[in-house]
Amino acid sequence: MRSRFSLRRAMLATVLGVIALGTAGGATFAETTKERILREGKIVVGIHNRAPWGYRDETTGDVAGWHPDLLKAAFADLGVKELDIRVTEFGALIPGLLAGRFDVVASGLSITPERCKQVAFGKPDLKELDAALVLPGNPKKIHGYQDIVDNPDIIMGAGRGSVVVRNALAAGVPNERMLLFPDIQSNVAALRAGRVDVSLLSLPTVLGLLKDGSARDVERADPFVIADDQANYAAVAFRKQDDDLKALYDEQFTALKQDGTVAKIMAKYGFAEDATVPDTITTEQVCGNGKDGADK
Repeated sequence: MRSRFSLRRAMLATVLGVIALGTAGGATFAETTKERILREGKIVVGIHNRAPWGYRDETTGDVAGWHPDLLKAAFADLGVKELDIRVTEFGALIPGLLAGRFDVVASGLSITPERCKQVAFGKPDLKELDAALVLPGNPKKIHGYQDIVDNPDIIMGAGRGSVVVRNALAAGVPNERMLLFPDIQSNVAALRAGRVDVSLLSLPTVLGLLKDGSARDVERADPFVIADDQANYAAVAFRKQDDDLKALYDEQFTALKQDGTVAKIMAKYGFAEDATVPDTITTEQVCGNGKDGADK
């Protein structure tokens, strides 16, 4: 009787030891973000609700946009059918990702060395240029950063933390002639109100504003000339520890690019062929190109 009790106690101790070993080993039995997504068939996505990047369709309420469409196409064959969308301010996208409020950011983030220190970007999927909104007739004749530099009366508006701020500073626009805003709406509203003379954004964002009517009473400065090295590249962003999820997405994205799906999604949102990312451009190159900093 006593020996049977001793045997049971020994077996229990062994089981508890295995459990303790798993706990002490940290994440021995932990499920990764990738595994959870594939098991649930759902991915939680952070967007800032702006066309053409990632937004809710006003008519249907469905999620749409360049990056959400890429995610849908990339994960559909893997059984991930649901995009659980979380809307936040542009400047809160990376903090929200790092805090675990969503699994990925799919909302037009440009790859920059500064952001590469915080998150892991997927493969570059779109080439972006800077663009400008001005009052009708472009009264101050703004067609590039140099025009802003040369006219001390010009005040420029831009998004707080956006790449265009870095590009403007690199071109010589002084800090004191920039007003920075938390979102696109307040930037464009300041232009209408005369608080700024030009609003700087990414070209895809400007095209989206013009298409959906958000840019009424203003117009695009065409042309707006920038240096060749001021082109930026957008990508989906992941947490650094979710390297297996990023690797899976990159593999799927490569297949979508090869079978023409990426080109079809580009056409859907009005992106021209010159927005295609050359195969020679890699995330590692862009992360280390020396530019700190969609929207952008």
